[in-house]
Amino acid sequence: MHLHWPNGLTTQQFLDEYWQKKPLLIQNALPGFETPVTPDELAGMSLEEGTTPRIITQDASGDYQLEHGPFAEDRYTTIGDKDWSLLITDCEKHWPELMDWIEPFRFLPRWRMDDLMISFAPDKASVGAHIDEYDVFLLQASGTRRWQIDASTNPDVTIVENSTLRLLANFKATDTWELNPGDVLYLPPGVPHHGVAVGNDCTTWSIGFRAPSNLDVLDVFSEILLDNLPLQRFQDPALSANNGAQVKPEALAQLRTLWQQTTQLSDEELIRLSGFLLTRGGIGVDDENSPAPQWQGEPLLWHSFAQVAYVLQGESAELFVNGDAYHCSSSFAKAVADSNTFTINNDELSDIDRPILTKLLQTGALTFVDSID
Repeated sequence: MHLHWPNGLTTQQFLDEYWQKKPLLIQNALPGFETPVTPDELAGMSLEEGTTPRIITQDASGDYQLEHGPFAEDRYTTIGDKDWSLLITDCEKHWPELMDWIEPFRFLPRWRMDDLMISFAPDKASVGAHIDEYDVFLLQASGTRRWQIDASTNPDVTIVENSTLRLLANFKATDTWELNPGDVLYLPPGVPHHGVAVGNDCTTWSIGFRAPSNLDVLDVFSEILLDNLPLQRFQDPALSANNGAQVKPEALAQLRTLWQQTTQLSDEELIRLSGFLLTRGGIGVDDENSPAPQWQGEPLLWHSFAQVAYVLQGESAELFVNGDAYHCSSSFAKAVADSNTFTINNDELSDIDRPILTKLLQTGALTFVDSID
């Protein structure tokens, strides 16, 4: 399964010309697409514990309100038939069978994938004009949604005052399209957009791609560094008299040196910290102290909540799963991490790789393909 690019565009041309650069409408990107998730099933999921649903309503004055779920079933008996939207993130984790529909986007780094969000809206409903800080592919799953974007060079991104949803105050569209099932709209970060449901059967899938910010890097790296750094303290054994309150250049220089020594990372430390940062959100499902399932070479599947990445180091690799690091062979890392499902020959597993596979089965990060309904 793959995306059908427009006008003979290739995947590499998309990456060269559009990825993180400009929007692209891909009509009939997935020919014959029929959504496996109905609006009623989506509403049912929003009642379940452990899910992250939101309802966004618009009042008579045009203001938007945000509610966080899970919701009580009677919420849908009072919500009415207009001016609201239901959004649920991490849908592919709760419905693992939806992972098949993420495969067309696997030409992008696995660790960049964030989640699949599904939204439903009745006729004319919207969540307001806004921007996203990440790349997103908007797949129309059922019904029709009218998308407007501002593709100008310097769009006005002024936020409505006191808006918890960070909506745009002065949105002006440069392009308008109506997307039907199977159509996809790609938007790079920071492009203002506004979607409005056309008809009462509008569901839209948002396949989002995360990108760590400088604040994320500082937060995660500093937390781990603080737990492992040897103590170094400011020293001034060669003081002259009559200093007063002045912080002299040599003191500033030493503080700068302390900062640089504190934040300077070896290649090994950078790999370890980066792997943790990029996969820390994933979780397993079983007790890691429980016995590992007996594996006899059957096809395996990554659990839908698993976050996976690896860094090659010649013939070896560092494999990261849910924030944990595993030193393995490069062939093993590529064999297990480049696909969501895979088959590996038990006889070809090295003494280094075999216990890692056992551990991943034990923790529930890996499971058998036939265990997923």
